[in-house]
Amino acid sequence: MEGVLQLVLNKLTTARDSTLQSSWDGDISVLMLQLPLSQFLTEVYAMELSSDQFVTVVYSVLKSASVEWLLPDPATSVNDDEVCERVYIDLSWALSRHACMQSLTSEEETCENLRKKFGEKAGVACIAMMTYSHLLSSLCNADLEQSCKRRIIRTLSHDAVLICLEHKQSCHWTTAQSVDCANSLLTNICTAMGCDTLESLLSMNPGKSGLLQHVMNEVLPKLSPTTWKLNPVACHVFQCCLLMTQQPLLSEFLPMFIPPALLFVDDFEAENRLFGLRCLQHIMRHSSRTELQWYGRANVIYDSLVMAMFGCDDVCLDAVIVNLFDVLIVVEASTRRAACLRPWSRHDEVFDKYLTNMEIENKVLLRRVYAKHLASFVSKLGITVVHHLSRLLRIVADYLQVSDGPEEHCRCSILEALSVILLETWPRVPSHADDVMKSLVCLLDDVRRQRDTMSMSTQASLRCKAVDCVELLKKICPEYTELTDDFFSQITVHR
Repeated sequence: MEGVLQLVLNKLTTARDSTLQSSWDGDISVLMLQLPLSQFLTEVYAMELSSDQFVTVVYSVLKSASVEWLLPDPATSVNDDEVCERVYIDLSWALSRHACMQSLTSEEETCENLRKKFGEKAGVACIAMMTYSHLLSSLCNADLEQSCKRRIIRTLSHDAVLICLEHKQSCHWTTAQSVDCANSLLTNICTAMGCDTLESLLSMNPGKSGLLQHVMNEVLPKLSPTTWKLNPVACHVFQCCLLMTQQPLLSEFLPMFIPPALLFVDDFEAENRLFGLRCLQHIMRHSSRTELQWYGRANVIYDSLVMAMFGCDDVCLDAVIVNLFDVLIVVEASTRRAACLRPWSRHDEVFDKYLTNMEIENKVLLRRVYAKHLASFVSKLGITVVHHLSRLLRIVADYLQVSDGPEEHCRCSILEALSVILLETWPRVPSHADDVMKSLVCLLDDVRRQRDTMSMSTQASLRCKAVDCVELLKKICPEYTELTDDFFSQITVHR
């Protein structure tokens, strides 16, 4: 029996041309006559085969097998269903271990071409996924007791989904073929499990026996503070699972999801930081305020986001600010709904850092991001923005003086913010009205002077927003009503 198996192995591992398939079909038939499935797998496990050899042998034999051969031999067991389930548990475990991407050995390898490094592994994963597809199709039609059949299909699905998640989307370690195989197998798994989508599949059987729990058990040990950078594939699988998890399942897995997400946010690389920010955004927008406050989760997220404001690019900064808006609502009550005196709060603490960064920032892209979110931040603070009013208006005036390009995104955003500032702080505006009016008049004059370098739509947008601020100022400060539209028309007329 070993001789036949060795002969099949030699042919499968040396002759890869598909035209030679017929030359070993006869040997495979003889092999299946001599060895039942369980014994065949035992023999294969005992051999020291590479991942490529293992999945090739298993796939080539199983795809030629009849449904009867895939079931245990009744003469060798009293409990056929139990033996069959054990056989497929072991087979599924072996396939996934050979097909899943391995950890890198050092952080230097993260800079290498992962597609080239893992190219052969992607091919192994393709063969493993085709094996899973064949087994699921065969076993769905097999004559097995229904509860046993469900358990076997669930076992195969749990390990198969882990491989599929690694290759579901185009990444550095995937190929076009592996992506196609992954999506095809996911469709087969959903059909076999009676689900419409992968999201509903992950949410089946919540608890320790569920699919999401199985995937997390495999992934989380690779995402410790010292190992996560060596496991980019595990990071990818983690993010896929998190972004597909909704309530009520998300609540159960929050203790597993939050720590890795914070690790990513705290990293110095922009790609990893943005990766973590997306995870945190999903967590905060799909979890209740109460759940986030348990065990100080929101406070930890808040501290991490405040630190992340420093030393990031414009894309990350945009995501950090959006996340900060979300977490501030959780860590303390809105300042707009205060029933008594409003002391210095975390909203003020973050806004103070925000203004400091705005004031010292000299990169155009980052200035645009700060200007873009200023109106929203002021609106969240409400009347408590008067704590920062003098400094805020000084920064607004500085930003209005500097052009940031033909489209003037920064100036337009600052004018929108100024409009909100005037509305929210109108009782204090008269003390600063002259400075605000001076800034607006200087801006209108600057727009007039730059007509040759500025598009008509940009000119119109700046004039319109500036005049809106002037009108607000005139309503708040009656002494400015004497400044008629003709006065401002003279400023904007090209001379």
